[in-house]
Amino acid sequence: MKPTTAQQVNTLLYYLQTKQTPPFEILFWENLQKIDFDYSANSLQQLSRFFAAMAKRHIQLPQLLANQSGQALVVALAAYIADYLAKTTGQPIAWYDYDRMSAQLARQNKHPIQSQLPADFYASLTARIGHKIYCQPLKLLPDLLQGKDVLPQFIAQMTQTLYQQSQVNLLQSPEAVCQGYLAKVKTGKLQDDAIAFSTYLAAVNFDHSRDSLVQIDEALSAIQQAFGFTQADYLDFLQDASHQAFCYLLGFYIGVTSSRLANVPVRWVSFAQMYDSLGEEFAECLEHSFVLLFEDCYRTPMLVVTNRLFGLASSFPTTAAEFADILQRQNAGHLAVYPYQDAVSATADLPAPWTSAMQAAGALVASVLSRLSQGEPILPSVYQAHTSDNTGGELTAFNPSNIKLLSPSHTDLDTVTATDTDTLIDSLYQTLHQNPQLAPIIVGCFDSYTNLPMGRTEGVVIEIWVYENPRLQLQLVLPYQSANNWHSLKIYPLVSHQNGAQTALTSEQIAALTTHFYQALLSTPSTQNTAVKTLWQDAYVNQLDSWVLPPKDQRIQQQNAQLVTHFDFALLPILDNQANVNMAVFDYSSIDWRGFDLAKHILQASHHEQSYLQVYVSDNLIKDELYRQVEATEDLYRYGKVVWGVVIKSDAALTEPMSEEERDTPFANHRVSCADILFDASGQARVEDLQAKASQLMDAIGTVNQPPNAAPDVAFYQLHCQDDTSRVFNLAYPASIAATNYRITTSWIWRRHLPNGMLSNSIVPIIIHTTAYQNKAEQGEIMVLPSQLWDKAYYHYWLSLAYEQFGQDYDLLPYIHWQQKYAQDSTDAATQKRLWPKFKPNRASNRAPSREQSSAIVLSDKLENPMSATAKQQGSMQQATIQQATIQQTTGQKLADVKPTLQPSIESTSQVAQTPKAPPPASLSNELTQQLMNDKLRLQTQLSTKDTAKDKKLLVIALGGMLVLIILVILVKIMR
Repeated sequence: MKPTTAQQVNTLLYYLQTKQTPPFEILFWENLQKIDFDYSANSLQQLSRFFAAMAKRHIQLPQLLANQSGQALVVALAAYIADYLAKTTGQPIAWYDYDRMSAQLARQNKHPIQSQLPADFYASLTARIGHKIYCQPLKLLPDLLQGKDVLPQFIAQMTQTLYQQSQVNLLQSPEAVCQGYLAKVKTGKLQDDAIAFSTYLAAVNFDHSRDSLVQIDEALSAIQQAFGFTQADYLDFLQDASHQAFCYLLGFYIGVTSSRLANVPVRWVSFAQMYDSLGEEFAECLEHSFVLLFEDCYRTPMLVVTNRLFGLASSFPTTAAEFADILQRQNAGHLAVYPYQDAVSATADLPAPWTSAMQAAGALVASVLSRLSQGEPILPSVYQAHTSDNTGGELTAFNPSNIKLLSPSHTDLDTVTATDTDTLIDSLYQTLHQNPQLAPIIVGCFDSYTNLPMGRTEGVVIEIWVYENPRLQLQLVLPYQSANNWHSLKIYPLVSHQNGAQTALTSEQIAALTTHFYQALLSTPSTQNTAVKTLWQDAYVNQLDSWVLPPKDQRIQQQNAQLVTHFDFALLPILDNQANVNMAVFDYSSIDWRGFDLAKHILQASHHEQSYLQVYVSDNLIKDELYRQVEATEDLYRYGKVVWGVVIKSDAALTEPMSEEERDTPFANHRVSCADILFDASGQARVEDLQAKASQLMDAIGTVNQPPNAAPDVAFYQLHCQDDTSRVFNLAYPASIAATNYRITTSWIWRRHLPNGMLSNSIVPIIIHTTAYQNKAEQGEIMVLPSQLWDKAYYHYWLSLAYEQFGQDYDLLPYIHWQQKYAQDSTDAATQKRLWPKFKPNRASNRAPSREQSSAIVLSDKLENPMSATAKQQGSMQQATIQQATIQQTTGQKLADVKPTLQPSIESTSQVAQTPKAPPPASLSNELTQQLMNDKLRLQTQLSTKDTAKDKKLLVIALGGMLVLIILVILVKIMR
């Protein structure tokens, strides 16, 4: 069997690190043994010197690739560079050859033309670092072999990109945010330098033990002593995003570790969810951003961090260990876990109906898992046993045909809504309580969520009811986690949230019952049994741990780690006339512009940043219809929102680097450069769909020779494209091609607002009018978002595209900053009049603290002390769990939990949720929307496109000067 790409690469890396002689030849092996491949900065310096030595000997790629040993050298060094990035940033890495990478792109992209990978040498080896960044390290070799010291810049740029991609989106569900932060320490060590004070946390072993909490306390004490924080420093501390990430990371870890030690089911909820339930009394602050919810109270572990550093709340724990001890005393849970044990028989003596019920439950869940393995939706199911008159009323054998899928008759299985599922679950519990057919056994199951000590996860709820004496009412949950970026599908052991008083069963009896369940689950009829057994062998893990890998992933890791005895990696030929592909395939879905506060960025801009945001109005632009875009600049900054746009066509000059004259003298009468941009005003369209629609439009125009041969809307746009002076604003996408709400607008491109002054990519973030602005009709003007406000990862990706094409990235911002620093961009009065919009002096530093800041200064007793289980407070928390409809609108999660009653809306948060899995919201929360509006209103005081106020001030100053002069003349005459 041919070795895999990962096996061959890992074999090369193994021999580089161990310095053992490989069983196959590697060119210059004796020289390589002098390099310490230990993933240190020094190893990169040694590697650069090695390439420099080859450059002096004029060794180039064709010479190295002429034999097998040279190919092994090339792949080994390229692989080490990519592996260095993965190791130093704590990211997983996967290896692809050309065929696997082409297939991967085809799966990710629905448009085959855009997913084609050039068949050249540089595409022979691709590394996926993390979950979204693809790197082709072979592309570095030509520059390195020419003696260029490009390795440090490449490592720095890629490291920053990886850290940017690993940033957690706080607009996700609270559980997803928690998982995102805990992923940074899943290996036991923090390896993200973007987290503040990461050096202080280097000694912490994040293994979810109490000792790890003590180590965190020691690190917080060291930070407090080193910086001497006081309460007066609290607001300034939170202004830094890395400080906030530091608090979130430790808060989530302290909360999860404490709940695991106390064996108590928990879930994370957001401030918006708590605010909907508790109202104004629940203050907005960082410590309340994410709250740990229990059955009868809530906890705020983020406060442990800030309280330790700033002493905010005297009655709240100041150490993580103390916080965990309080949870152990006050919230210790009774969650019981029943793992699967192979070849173990039940020892307890159980009634025959109970055994039959558990066997029926196992067979029913097997059918559910069979659907799960095939990617089909899990629908509520019920099985009713029957008795036979011929056997004296004994139970008949399990019959799969008696399984009934509860589904709406009018609804397709793939389109069952949350309301439908809720109704079906109610129907299931009515059947359990009423037993209309007088069945001796009824078993039901449905898909839901369950709370565990590690947080909330998905799970199959199983209800086992026996109606004959001795009666049995047992609820079990089979938790699982769907495949995600970190692991494939994972199935956990059975758990029970019921205590002995609720079930009247001993733990030994439940353990024996679960043994019968597992045996029936894995011994179903032959066809189904094969699929279920395979799924079980691939996915079942024997412990409740978010980061333990399922057996399938473990086998892949072990397979990739196997060493090979020969090297036969297939490298494609070097094609000098073949354009190189991008080092990193960018994931546009990783940037959510809906959470981008444009008004806030404009409002808080410094003087130099304000000058960068302005555009210069040349004589050519005044004569152009695009001048209306300049007039709309102020409104776009004030009221606009940011969405992705795709350039359909542009002036040819925009695709080339700026001339030195245009770069050095931006405020001159240069040519007006413009582009037609396609966008979705709602901001919800996928970039790939916008690209496809742009391509379809250009194809339609290119295939029509004369306008009369085309549909009127296509013919109109074709005529527009033929006239360089034609402009369109808010033009509807041709309905004859596709029925969409997309729009096309011609936009003037102020080249200094692009990272390098040119269109390195066709995908640009743009500012468009938003319906929140009602003062005048929208005219459809748009503008490119100034690159200083771009997502850093995309900014560097944009520059890398230019580097690929021209050998330089032409980054403009350093040059612009140099001009500002040394007043090289100073302008005269005439030029100032042509800069748009006009900014008033920024007084942002004098603003009063925001609600979040001011509410965090004085923390109330409710924040300091966990909520007790008094009647009034129970009502508040009951409101938090009952108001599931409101909370679903803000987070797309389920707060209601399952109890075997006729009214599943009255529940406790420690049990399993009945509410179906709802999709995430398409809009921002009311609080965030209000904050955006407030920022925009404040922004109105910062922007002004008129000089009326300035003229009035000058007039007052002039009159005052004349008055002073007259008074001085009079005084001189009197003195004489």
